[in-house]
Amino acid sequence: MKTKLVLTIAVLVGVLALVAAGYCFWLMNVPLSYRWLPIVITVFLLAIFVFIISLITSFIALMQLRRSLRPPNTPQIRSRA
Repeated sequence: MKTKLVLTIAVLVGVLALVAAGYCFWLMNVPLSYRWLPIVITVFLLAIFVFIISLITSFIALMQLRRSLRPPNTPQIRSRA
């Protein structure tokens, strides 16, 4: 159950980071005052970094979730007849 929560939070953070990166990318194409440009570029790079980290986290959580859903690999005991 904990893995599903981690996966949900990682996906939510990734989507929010992607939206923030898109907004900052849009702001870079709009005429701004030059004093705000370093802040916009910094937030853009930070949002891309957070998106990559959340992508890696969701991939790991998804692998753990798929592994936990499989039945355990138990050997079958054959009777000697």
